[in-house]
Amino acid sequence: MNIGILTFHWATNYGAILQCYALQNYLTLIGHNVKIINYKPKQFDESFLNFVRYCKFLHLKDYINVRRKEYALQSFRNNHLNLTKRLYTCLSISEVAAQFDLIISGSDQVANPSFLMLGEGNNIITPTYFLGFPFEGKRVGYALSFGCINYPENAQRIASKYIIAFDNISVREVTGINIVKALGRNDVALVPDPTLLMESDFYHSLADKVSLYLENKYVYCFFIRHIQDRKIVINEVLRKYKLLWNNDDGDYSIEGWLCKIKHSKFVVTDSFHCVVMCLKLHIPFVAITEQEGNVGMNDRLYTLLEKLHLCEQICFKDNIPRYRFQWTYDWNEIDLALEHFGKIGKTFLNKIFYENIMVQ
Repeated sequence: MNIGILTFHWATNYGAILQCYALQNYLTLIGHNVKIINYKPKQFDESFLNFVRYCKFLHLKDYINVRRKEYALQSFRNNHLNLTKRLYTCLSISEVAAQFDLIISGSDQVANPSFLMLGEGNNIITPTYFLGFPFEGKRVGYALSFGCINYPENAQRIASKYIIAFDNISVREVTGINIVKALGRNDVALVPDPTLLMESDFYHSLADKVSLYLENKYVYCFFIRHIQDRKIVINEVLRKYKLLWNNDDGDYSIEGWLCKIKHSKFVVTDSFHCVVMCLKLHIPFVAITEQEGNVGMNDRLYTLLEKLHLCEQICFKDNIPRYRFQWTYDWNEIDLALEHFGKIGKTFLNKIFYENIMVQ
């Protein structure tokens, strides 16, 4: 089959690109022709206007770090993702849609209500990731994530018009099941993030493409949000360790990120996909959350780690000083659980492909 993937492959985010790359590779491995639909609205391009409008000059160091990271990630996209031509609007996707038998939307927060309502600018409804454009083939939602636990009422009215058009739909978080039901569907499945469709060797091979030159074993601290606040606390709590933060080694590449995870003593992070990579690379971790308990964005961590009996690895930010950074993992047991969860996703997708072949 000819399959198109729509996701946030353009985000300056390691996890967003890795989940896209993993899905592309899994589908290719089982015999399909796969392309990433290279959709990115113009408003998300870096420009002098955005630099001034959002006062990025007030945080110049952070801005420079983001630009360096984006430069490295764009190189990875160009070399590893099978991209269509660049598309800027939802409606323009019809220019390439005809070449596909099936289009998959997902994973990550593609169903975020903010993007639905504002993805291409103020007052522009953008149902791209709900596959709300002319297309004659199969529409599939794989591991859709909503970025919230309660869908706003105004966005719900819009999304409900498109959610019924999916031929098959699945979500990544338990809370997503209730959202889809509220939007008018009861046939939703819970499946793993695409990164769990690939074997550990897939990530080891990427990590091994770079060399890491650090004299002593270190703790890798990787944070996406509230970095300075976390540094104050964690630097104090873990002062007996050598700490490496984010990209302080100067390597912004995906391969370098994986290498830093693979060779660390343990990882402290707020990133879901960093947790997944720790699991795949057999590295102990602590996941720091902004809110306490299984609320809000924490659900993606709990959905995964409850299956592995590892919820004790989740630590609310205020409890960092009291957290005991000690653990013993049964990696064989974890690998078996991850394999089982991955099979759920593979079964979901393979059933769709089989049904499509039978119809033809």
